[in-house]
Amino acid sequence: GGGGTEDRARWLIVGLGNPGSKFALTRHNVGFDVVDRLAKAEGLVWGGFGENKDLVRLQKKANAKLALGVVVGTNVVLVKPQTFMNLSGESVKKLMKHWRVPKERVLIIYDDLDTPTCVMKLKGKGGHGGHNGVRNIIDECPGCADKTFPRLKIGVGRPKRGTEVYDHVLTKFHANDRLTLESCTFNDACDVIRGVLSNGLDKTMTAVNNKAGTGGGDTGKAPKAKAPDNNNARQLKKTKKPKIDPAVATLVRNAVANVIAGDATTAVNGL
Repeated sequence: GGGGTEDRARWLIVGLGNPGSKFALTRHNVGFDVVDRLAKAEGLVWGGFGENKDLVRLQKKANAKLALGVVVGTNVVLVKPQTFMNLSGESVKKLMKHWRVPKERVLIIYDDLDTPTCVMKLKGKGGHGGHNGVRNIIDECPGCADKTFPRLKIGVGRPKRGTEVYDHVLTKFHANDRLTLESCTFNDACDVIRGVLSNGLDKTMTAVNNKAGTGGGDTGKAPKAKAPDNNNARQLKKTKKPKIDPAVATLVRNAVANVIAGDATTAVNGL
C-alpha cells in the first residue's frame, strides 16, 4: 500500500450466481454463497430496504444486491448481480463506472469446472473457461477484454459421464460436499478475500495456490510429497481429522434435508 487514501481505495467483491430460490445452493451459485458468508462475518448488510435511498436507486440501476462497508481497513462493495449469470457483466460494468473502480480492484468469485470440488484457486488472469458469467464480464467491463482481473475460483468438479455441464452446475452439491463448503471452504474463501485486500493479489495468490490440495497451478494437481517412511506413516494414521462444529453440521444437514424435500427457501434461511 501507498498513502493513506490509497490504502482505503474501494474494491468490488463480486459473487456470481443466479437469483431466485430455485437456484439457491446449486454449484453455479457458490459465488453468491461466498459473499453472503463474508457479509455475515463482517457484519455488512445487503441494502435495498428503504433506509438508504441512494443505495436503493443504485441497486435498481445496476440490477444487483449490494452491501457496503469496510473489511480489513479497505472500503468494499459486496455485489450479487441479479441479471442472471449470462449478463453479469452488464451489472458489474455499471458499478465499476459509478465508483470509478479499475479492473485491478474487482474480484470475481465463481464456480469452476476445472478445479476439484471444494478446492480454491486465486488467479489474476485467464480466459472464461466456458463460464458464461465470466465471459460476459470479459466482453462488457472496462479494460477486461485483455482477461487480466482478479478472480477466485471455487471448484465444483466435472460432471459425471452422461451429464451435461448445464445440468451439473444447476444442480445441488452432494451432502458431504455441502458440509465441507459450509464448514471449511467458504470460511477459507473469506480469508483469501481478506488476504487480497490487505496483502495484495500476488502474495495471496502464491499462498493460496501453493497450499497442498489447492491445485498448485493450472494442472489441478497438488505438489508431490515425499514418500513417508514407516514412522511417518504411523504418525499420519494417528493424525486426527479436523473437527467440524456440531452446530454447523446440524445446520447443513437440516438444509440438505430441506433441499431434498424441495423446500430451497427454508434451506437457505436455515443457513
